[in-house]
Amino acid sequence: MSLPELFNKPVQETELAVKYSDYVKENPKARRRDVAKAIEVTELEVIESQIGLQSLYLNGDFKSLLKDLPNLGYVMILLRNEYAVHERKGIYSNVKVGGPMGMGLIISDDKRIDLRLFLKLWKHGFAVRETVGAVDRYSLQFFDAEGVAIQKLYLQPESDLQAFETLVKTYANEEQNVAIELAEASAEESFAEDAEVDQAKLVEDWSNMTDVHQFMGLLKNHNVSREQSFKLVGSKFAQSFDVNKLEDVLQTVSKEQVPIMCFVGNKGGIQIHSGEVNKIVKMGDWLNVLDPEFNLHLLMSGVTSGWVIRKPSSDGIITSLELYDADSNQVAQFFGKRVEQHPENLAWGAIAEGVIS
Repeated sequence: MSLPELFNKPVQETELAVKYSDYVKENPKARRRDVAKAIEVTELEVIESQIGLQSLYLNGDFKSLLKDLPNLGYVMILLRNEYAVHERKGIYSNVKVGGPMGMGLIISDDKRIDLRLFLKLWKHGFAVRETVGAVDRYSLQFFDAEGVAIQKLYLQPESDLQAFETLVKTYANEEQNVAIELAEASAEESFAEDAEVDQAKLVEDWSNMTDVHQFMGLLKNHNVSREQSFKLVGSKFAQSFDVNKLEDVLQTVSKEQVPIMCFVGNKGGIQIHSGEVNKIVKMGDWLNVLDPEFNLHLLMSGVTSGWVIRKPSSDGIITSLELYDADSNQVAQFFGKRVEQHPENLAWGAIAEGVIS
């Protein structure tokens, strides 16, 4: 059976399909995710119902599937949260999977594909064919238990279509008429009240960090959130800044060709860009990086706070800029690109510190 023949499930004229179609007629430029939100369903339910596309449900063996992704060759991957979209093109390589969370670690040889994936939270996957004009666009799309998209992978003209066909045949679920039951939204993680935190001990532990990767352990030990820790640790290590200054930061690193690292994450993964950025464009509320192999889209109207963060390490202070929404969810994070066991790029440090009024 050829690839087009695999996607042969007829589209049902369901109540959801009619509702979706009516909304799109009135809002032709709306993205599928935004349409789903507007008509109060999840994006997974739209994919499953085959509205404007054809999909195959995958069997859930995401650990094995991940190891086969290098066979696809050059692809585009997309990971987003509520206010940031991170798109990166490249080739999967050096795929490692393990640990209690089913951690997927991918750092490709050229660093273009750089991912941390929490596969324990990946519950549903689809292979998707969507016709755009006269062209079929193929993708893999992965969702959490609540039906929220975690990551999407889109084939490019350079991708290996035969490898994609083999992958789809290997990982398609034997039963396609699966009744997917979505989980209720999980309870928000709870943290200690500010008054319950030993602030002096928090500052001491922060001061004694020798590696930026120790930070997550620090948060866990003190039972505090990221932004909560910034407010408690003091201005030596964390200072707020006007988020509108981020555009100047990106324009400066572009002009001076200072390589950066840009992190965007959600519950199921973190996607990273390492290198220079070039084309910085503001369009309405969106601040964008529009480069051939890396796109970043930040909905700045949803970003309510920014922080300059300084973490001690054995290589000196490591400086980052972090963005948060009104619920203290991290939107994006920026570092200067550096080699492990080497000091931070002084140019990046000066640019980051320059946002402080």
